[in-house]
Amino acid sequence: MKQDSAIGIGLCGSLFDDRLLSLPKTGAAYAEVGFSELAGHAKEEISERAARLHERGVPTPAANVMFPGSIPLTGPKVDKGEISQYLDSTLEKASPLGLSRLVLGSGGSRRAPDGFSREKAFDQLCELLSDLISPALKQYGITCCIEPLNRRECNILNTCRESAKLVRAVDKDNIRLLVDLYHFQIEGEEISSLSDYGDILAHAHIASEKNSRALPQPGDGEDYAPFFQALHEIGYEGKLSLEGSIAEDFFSCVQSSVAFLNSLAARN
Repeated sequence: MKQDSAIGIGLCGSLFDDRLLSLPKTGAAYAEVGFSELAGHAKEEISERAARLHERGVPTPAANVMFPGSIPLTGPKVDKGEISQYLDSTLEKASPLGLSRLVLGSGGSRRAPDGFSREKAFDQLCELLSDLISPALKQYGITCCIEPLNRRECNILNTCRESAKLVRAVDKDNIRLLVDLYHFQIEGEEISSLSDYGDILAHAHIASEKNSRALPQPGDGEDYAPFFQALHEIGYEGKLSLEGSIAEDFFSCVQSSVAFLNSLAARN
């Protein structure tokens, strides 16, 4: 991946964090905001915020935390009406952001209740993605990216392998896979396995377990080069969001991380 290729390094953060207004000065290409937090704001407020960011040169093509923990996606209390209403309302509010990627991490929402069959929970997710989520997002031209979450944070869809199985079972062109290096490492997945997902990988996050999930920095003890090499080998040219803790000096921390990762991308 060359530095001027389609790949872009962005930053995850709240839509209402004023620090995002200065993001272009750090070299970051975009902001990935929180989706579920939008439910608590009026569309006018979201529109105003989006306009300010876009005027500053901060596009908002992606959002994460698709569902709040209060809306279960698995188990006996799944309410399709509630899910549909939440999606319709929040997607309409989010329209000024210009989203193209919406990340389904939401560990609290998709966690299977204790004693509930994991197989049944998987089937529930498959049905919801196919019947509700895919059609709702398609109206806005948005792709849902399934994010594997490590077993410390959720008890289902912990690996790319399991999540890819779900993506392929749903078989919709706007249901795709996300790889997050942090979760990938905790689950002990092999970098070489990314070659299995080139046809369905549509988004990526980066941090590492070794640096306690801080933004990647030179000399932080993690070798990120193999991750970039693996993405290059499968022809990945999507977006890559920094998702981790930020040092007290926001500007310097983000700027250093973006420059470091762009240098790695440029080597491939």
